[in-house]
Amino acid sequence: MSTKTLEKSYIFTDISIQKLEKKVALDKISELLSTPMELSKDELKKGLLKREEEGTTGFTDGLAIPHATISALIDPQVGIITFDKPVEWDSLDGEGVRAAFVLLTPENSENNVHLKMLSQLSRNLMKEDFVKGIQENLSNKDGLFNIVGNIINK
Repeated sequence: MSTKTLEKSYIFTDISIQKLEKKVALDKISELLSTPMELSKDELKKGLLKREEEGTTGFTDGLAIPHATISALIDPQVGIITFDKPVEWDSLDGEGVRAAFVLLTPENSENNVHLKMLSQLSRNLMKEDFVKGIQENLSNKDGLFNIVGNIINK
């Protein structure tokens, strides 16, 4: 891959949204990531909402992993969005989400790259030190980039 999967321009911290609801959050995520990733906001939102209809991407500990396949992508990309207040996400633990790790993969990606990325991130989200590092850096773009980049940009 010529570019990194996660770039600092794909990280946005302490985002405020009017209604603390998943659909509003996904709309904001699509708005924020569409420009630096050079993607259509509408296609991004449509893909994220479609995946969410299959089942919640809300994990535990205030974290979610919304993901989608996007036809315009050539290489996988990851964005991180943190919210200033917990967002209702139908999470597995019933808690609100403060950080969303957005995994975007090409529509026809080889070797199930999206499943590998999802698995890699999910495994790390079960590690207490990784989760603690994320929670301690919700407002720190560089901290998030270093913590998540160490597993995503390998």
